[in-house]
Amino acid sequence: MSTRTEVRSMKRTAQAIWALSVMTMGPLVVGCGTDEPEPVQRCEASAVRCTEQSIDKLDLLTTVSTAEIREEGTAAGEFHTYVDARAGGSVPNQAYTYVSFTEQGLNRVSVDDQAALASTDWDIAFRRFIIRVNSGVSGPSCIAVARAPQGTSFESVTRVDSAWEFRSESYFNETCEFVEDDTGIGAPAAQMASYWSYQSCLAMTGNVFVLRLADGRHVKLQVTSYYEPSVQTVCNQSGSAPQPSGAAQFRVRWAFLP
Repeated sequence: MSTRTEVRSMKRTAQAIWALSVMTMGPLVVGCGTDEPEPVQRCEASAVRCTEQSIDKLDLLTTVSTAEIREEGTAAGEFHTYVDARAGGSVPNQAYTYVSFTEQGLNRVSVDDQAALASTDWDIAFRRFIIRVNSGVSGPSCIAVARAPQGTSFESVTRVDSAWEFRSESYFNETCEFVEDDTGIGAPAAQMASYWSYQSCLAMTGNVFVLRLADGRHVKLQVTSYYEPSVQTVCNQSGSAPQPSGAAQFRVRWAFLP
């Protein structure tokens, strides 16, 4: 089924209305004893706007994702993670796959879509071709995203540039009207939407994103494939994807920044 059909399927009536409870998250204390590190201060949770509209427009479900997450080709200080974002097919029957960034790799957070609107445990979520972070209209945390200038290589990003503008998710405006990205297929204008460009398949742009996490750390991230890697190469070069394509099986390259 085409990506356009996937997007149309997201307009189904939501299964439930989530009553959001606003939580406050205190500092995370690491270790004990006289040599314990300083507590890591995390941002406080904030109210999420437009939750009913999110449930409806993004087809947010109550079945927790059981999709596979695994590390592939991990090098010192760098990860290349596989995330299965198929969610049961082009008409999803499972929630997004929610994960957090850890020193050991991406860690699954077992939460459904509607509960995720009140959870600060997750950092980033994947389903079909959409990637969301936990901030703004997407979640109560403060994960913010900056995009490095086009053409920036992953290797060249070694620190946070003070000129970068970090933004939270804002694919609903102040009056809860849906904001689409610039592809013309009705996809949400998520902060990482530019990881792909669309012709008759999802070609990778190579854009590098930097995420500011809730504890103030930074992660650089690049989506290297949406399809199986061999199919992705054909899509990138020709604008079409052989079938079966292995769509919605992400490979994501990422690393913590100093």
